[in-house]
Amino acid sequence: MENPTTLILSRMITQSRVMDVVANNIANANTPGYQSLHVQSGTWLDRQQNVSAPPGGQSLIYTQSLGTWRDRRAGPISRTGNPLDLALAGQGYFTVQTASGTRLTRDGRFGLLPDGSIADANGDKLLSTAGQPMNIPPGSGSISIAGDGSISTSAGLLGQIGVVNVSNPQALQDAGDNLLIANTPTTQAADPQIIQGAVEGSNVQPVLEITHMMTNAQQFQMISQFVQAESTRQQNAMSQIFGPNG
Repeated sequence: MENPTTLILSRMITQSRVMDVVANNIANANTPGYQSLHVQSGTWLDRQQNVSAPPGGQSLIYTQSLGTWRDRRAGPISRTGNPLDLALAGQGYFTVQTASGTRLTRDGRFGLLPDGSIADANGDKLLSTAGQPMNIPPGSGSISIAGDGSISTSAGLLGQIGVVNVSNPQALQDAGDNLLIANTPTTQAADPQIIQGAVEGSNVQPVLEITHMMTNAQQFQMISQFVQAESTRQQNAMSQIFGPNG
């Protein structure tokens, strides 16, 4: 395959990756606590080592996706009045216990299980600073949750909700159901800034993401047209060199 085609195909692959990520952001524009992702692209220089380029020779620069980075800006906070809806005004993540292990999330829509455990919609139990499920004994009365995560009822202080910071948030891995896997060490947040009776929305900016989608779609179409034109050019060149039956 000729160099122009391989160069432009590298750009197509990167543009395709960008469109996938932008589409996922748009799909999660209304997902509580969702943090948008963005593609980090770069170039890769293809050149022979310790060899002088021939006359007219040059290095080839390919486009490549270097991965994604996470936008950690807080989303808008909406008041719900539900005492177990919790929003994080600062950085950090709630921790929940799932069947697959501990997971992180900023989706603070919690409720009570029949056994009194605080859990998310999937039944994953919210963990305390000690890594244990938070529990509200039956008949405890109204629930008060302080900014540091301390839970109190008429029975007194029941515990403190765990909120952790991740040493490298960009290494977080999506685990589905708005949950994340921490692939680097975590520590308890010193100032979690929990807001009771509220939910943090997605930090996706829909208008901006749709604009990105349209721009990338147009660029992808232009690149596709170039590839088709280059293929036609090569076929015509071969026909002229070898003839129609070559």
